Amino acid sequence: MKPVEKTTSARRGDKVGFTWHVLRIGVVSKGTMFPILRNELGYGAHPSYGHSDGYDIMDSRTQRHSLILKDVEYLIEACIEVSESPTRQNRPVAQPSVVAGLLAKYHKMFLRRARAGQCYYQPFLGCREFSVSEWELIEPTDRIKPDETIKDKFGIMFRDFDFAPVWDHWGHQQNAPRPAIWDAKSRPVAVKPLHAVCSAGWINVARVSADGTRIEELNNCDR
Repeated sequence: MKPVEKTTSARRGDKVGFTWHVLRIGVVSKGTMFPILRNELGYGAHPSYGHSDGYDIMDSRTQRHSLILKDVEYLIEACIEVSESPTRQNRPVAQPSVVAGLLAKYHKMFLRRARAGQCYYQPFLGCREFSVSEWELIEPTDRIKPDETIKDKFGIMFRDFDFAPVWDHWGHQQNAPRPAIWDAKSRPVAVKPLHAVCSAGWINVARVSADGTRIEELNNCDR
């Protein structure tokens, strides 16, 4: 949630962003696989568009085959994490009372909007074209549970987006060219892949420490 994704110079000093940390994913329905064939274009607007000569779309398209899932249903358990920021309204964010207030504020904002069926951005799975058609907030009194009979391996799990290289290059520059080669500092750091293994209907991503004060990443062997 912004201003987490903004550069330091673009962030407002009186706002502190937050991120969602996914703890585990419950598989209610695995769905079914089916192939699709799409035409992809390598330009925003064709140079001949609007002219009487016209153009042949077959000369510029690239076809891509994709194998995707449909009719899936997941339960997502996550918690809010306040991003690191030096101050908020001239008060250190590290103070427990300030952090607790921010967490309570964002949590109540989320509950209020989710219960009304509202969202800032329509949720999507993988690509924006695969938007989530139906979603709802699961209250503690609801009886929806994952399918405990599912004990499958779902391959490598995506970790997170890294916005820093993009912001470090572009920032607020106008019409800045895209670099042909990213420098060593902008290249993503190689990390071990996370293998999604479903056990009793749940894919564990992280866990809360025994004292409840921090989130612990699971080791690769725990996937």
